Amino acid sequence: MKRSTHLFAKFLYALLFLVIIPVGFWFWAKFTESIIRYPAIESKTAGLIITIVGVLLILWAMIALMKHGKGLPMNAFPPSQFVKKGPYQLFQHPIYWGFGILMVGVFVLTGSSSGLWLVTPLTILSMIALVWGYEKIDLKKRFPKETIKTVLHLPENSSGPTSLRDSIASVIVIAIMLTLGNYLIIKLSGNISPFTGNTLIIHPVFGNPQLQILSLIFIIIIPFLLKKKDILFEWAVSVILGLTLSVFIALISPAIGTQYFLYENSITDKGSGLALSIIAVPIFLILISLKAILRQSTKLFVYTSLIAILLGAIQLTNSSSSILHLVTSLLIFLLAANYNRIWYFLKNTSEKIANSWQEWVIGKVRIINHGFYIGIGVFFAILLAGILSGKIYAWAILVFAFIGIVFSGLWAQIVEGSEKLKRPFGYYGSLVGIPFGCLAVWAMGVNVWVIIGVASVVMPWVQAIGRFRCLVNGCCHGGPVDNPRIGIRYFHFRSRVSRISGMKGELLHPTQLYAILWLFIVGFILLALWNNRFPASFISGIYLILTGIGRFVEEAYRGEVQTKILKGLRLYQWIAIISLVIGIIMTTIPTEQIVIISGFGWETLAAAVLGGLFAFFAMGVDFPYSNKRFSRLV
Repeated sequence: MKRSTHLFAKFLYALLFLVIIPVGFWFWAKFTESIIRYPAIESKTAGLIITIVGVLLILWAMIALMKHGKGLPMNAFPPSQFVKKGPYQLFQHPIYWGFGILMVGVFVLTGSSSGLWLVTPLTILSMIALVWGYEKIDLKKRFPKETIKTVLHLPENSSGPTSLRDSIASVIVIAIMLTLGNYLIIKLSGNISPFTGNTLIIHPVFGNPQLQILSLIFIIIIPFLLKKKDILFEWAVSVILGLTLSVFIALISPAIGTQYFLYENSITDKGSGLALSIIAVPIFLILISLKAILRQSTKLFVYTSLIAILLGAIQLTNSSSSILHLVTSLLIFLLAANYNRIWYFLKNTSEKIANSWQEWVIGKVRIINHGFYIGIGVFFAILLAGILSGKIYAWAILVFAFIGIVFSGLWAQIVEGSEKLKRPFGYYGSLVGIPFGCLAVWAMGVNVWVIIGVASVVMPWVQAIGRFRCLVNGCCHGGPVDNPRIGIRYFHFRSRVSRISGMKGELLHPTQLYAILWLFIVGFILLALWNNRFPASFISGIYLILTGIGRFVEEAYRGEVQTKILKGLRLYQWIAIISLVIGIIMTTIPTEQIVIISGFGWETLAAAVLGGLFAFFAMGVDFPYSNKRFSRLV
């Protein structure tokens, strides 16, 4: 009986991942096709070849797991042996690589714009989240002594000398990233106005392709000039971050993202094609390379600087806006090339905030400083939401926010409430309160979808600012980590880390900071969607998907003792998966395009002030001498 149940569970698992999920992705692409206006890429030949490559890679990886791992390619029923052979020598997680390639092939074969630009990227993000939020941790637990270096593995971050393999691997990774980045920027910038019937096509026109090739050669030579692993590692990571930032900028603001292309604007019928004839090398890559050379050798830096100045002048001459190109490149350079300094600053600041608890007792009332963070966050969120949607929605936004805060308190009471936690708050409770908030604003006579859409746009900012409260309060804290370059310590006796988890002074993952960084990115994406007049249902769906993906990973590194673990995943990881599924469904709901008159009025300011004060009182003011439910925050 037990054996048959086990086999049936495996059958259901295979059915889910081999049939139900792929079919679900197909229908997701189909029902969102009219929303995504980025140009489709259709090629029967290329699509078929890419699809076959993806299928073969998946099969090769599955066979390798079954043969060398002595088990099935299933997370719920993992192989008993660590696999280093077959495609696992080339890639980490080749099944996911294969599935990503397969999706690209299928949607190029069928010419699905939504499949290529919506379903595939979000699926790849979800697979990355599964690796970072479960598989990586699970593999480390089951095989603590096993490590693997693939062919395209970047060099170690150590002081040792580089090898030829390190240089070649870095060149291949950067070349792929640069080519893909250029292509994505051109394609993503192919449509400035998603709801018009025309497409703005960007035509790269280079004055001297031969000189552009010199820039590419310059970047490719750099890894062979860098002789220390840590310098090469920092260069490679900085370049990858810089290219990722440039694609992200192109996604949220195409006009800025294409500044290092010289282009001509022409309005053509939807579906017009574009061939990218040559790879453009933006200035920030040259600057990142110069910084690496300077760490290597001052003399070599002098020579390469002269070449870099010439190449930079060529880039500025052959860009659509030399000033914008220079400013954007300098910004990307400062962020990408100084990622270590930025991280240490953010980490150390997080630790200071985590130990900054202050409280003031006035009679029977206590005011706690962490309440100011959430109060300010809600104030600015309602203010921004009111400006984006117009003053006629101000009071409805306030009511919606009020109900969300109340339900976040009720949710946490049910899930985490105890003698030590009289008045906790939980983010997912605010999502549970959405239907009740919608009912309330519908009764007020305003458009519910506008409220849902604008609330989704501002929520990441509220959550990000609210995480500062979490740092002070010690909630949402991370689990132990043995790397001082990553972890932070909590010492204040009022912190949940000390009072409840018993981890005072231990090095812990700064999970609140992880959340802030991710929510910062999500916030810009949603704001761009709103400004480009995407449907409110689509915006709210993307919000649930992206925050669900982020929360799945974040939760894996949390260390709160009161959170339950079910079937190998923490409770909130399961809820994050549900959030993602609901988000997918939300993106497919058709809604009418509503004319919104943005603006500011006294109603907006008044609603923001009232909302901020209520949030501050709810999460920053309590009654320390009472033992009643909801009375005390600590």
